Amino acid sequence: MKHVKTLTFAAGVSALLAAPAMAFQDEGTVRLGSTEPLTGPGAVYGQPTIIGKKIAIEEINAAGGIMIDGKKVKLDLFSEDDQAKPDQGVSIFRKLESSDDVLAITGTIYSRVSETMWGLLQKKLDDPNDTGLQVPAMSFLSMKAGVASISPWAFRNAGVECDQHEQLIDLVQEANGGAEFQSVVAALESNEAHSAAAWRVCYQGSLKKRNWDTKEYVEWFEQDTDFSVQVRRIRRAKPDLFILSSHYQANVGAMLEMARQGVTPKYMISHIGADAVEMIDLGGKAVEGVVFPSTAFFADPGVKSLLDEYSKRTGEWYMPAFTYLAYEGMYLMKHVFETAGIKNQPDTLAEDRRKVRDALASLKDWPNPMGLKLTMGATGDISRPYVYVTIKDGTFKLWWHPTKGYMNP
Repeated sequence: MKHVKTLTFAAGVSALLAAPAMAFQDEGTVRLGSTEPLTGPGAVYGQPTIIGKKIAIEEINAAGGIMIDGKKVKLDLFSEDDQAKPDQGVSIFRKLESSDDVLAITGTIYSRVSETMWGLLQKKLDDPNDTGLQVPAMSFLSMKAGVASISPWAFRNAGVECDQHEQLIDLVQEANGGAEFQSVVAALESNEAHSAAAWRVCYQGSLKKRNWDTKEYVEWFEQDTDFSVQVRRIRRAKPDLFILSSHYQANVGAMLEMARQGVTPKYMISHIGADAVEMIDLGGKAVEGVVFPSTAFFADPGVKSLLDEYSKRTGEWYMPAFTYLAYEGMYLMKHVFETAGIKNQPDTLAEDRRKVRDALASLKDWPNPMGLKLTMGATGDISRPYVYVTIKDGTFKLWWHPTKGYMNP
């Protein structure tokens, strides 16, 4: 029997070869599932993520692997391509859980896929009447507010999105001399679950807290190509704060149209969907000035070795934050596998999965590769410090850092 790891990488990144089927501890492996969009439009996020995972796994295995039940075993990744499609994600999730017998499942990228996959999980822990799947699942990017609370088996290390946006609005108001904004305008990518939740739960909550109303509000779809009508409405509102609850695909088209129509907000903020080099490659000067949250800026000295390896494999100068989050996530899973007291045998799989789940839920003060101590919250989310990045002079630059303050306002 053989299993084939079907990883598709960007140019210069080698695929993993077929490997013999392995019986867990006896064959010297521990199985970990992985799913992200490796092809299609979502690959702009999925490819950097799988590369981050692969770099970490190679490091871990080269250093001897993972200590389980007194024996060092290698981390064996079972990777799948969900193409950012929820129905495909469901099939993959079931396959990884049942046919591949993985100990845990990592991924995916898009919140709409995570939400659908995690809907298969048990909703109430230890409920004998709840027949949902019982396998630990962890995303390194899905950011929809509250999505990890779907199940006690679901977790994220990407941070708490509403905290990011609340802090960013505080920071832009501070940068504005503390003055309230006179014309707040918002745009929503309404067909994407993450963007919709970011607007309805996070941004709107922050605006309501401040008693700020939006002077104008527009919607578009991720795949739209004509933004002229929405931008005319934005132009008439003369925004001094423009909120983009939208990913790079729509951001670029909308901001090119804004430049054409002469719309120049004083401040423009977006969510993590702006963290893509395509913003610069496709948007050029039109996207300059947008600010977005990040967990690990590529130029941070703490991620330099990872950036160097990422650049060597891809030929790219920029590494998105989710490459680091995936890298960190592999080391987090290593820590959990080593401390959960698992046996890593076929007949202990169900028991081991529960131990891994409990270890994730009780994670406290774990030192990540950057030296930060991370603790899992009650909702399955890790709270962590954030940096904020801006696009300026044709590149990404730190806008604000928790220890350095404003850097490129």
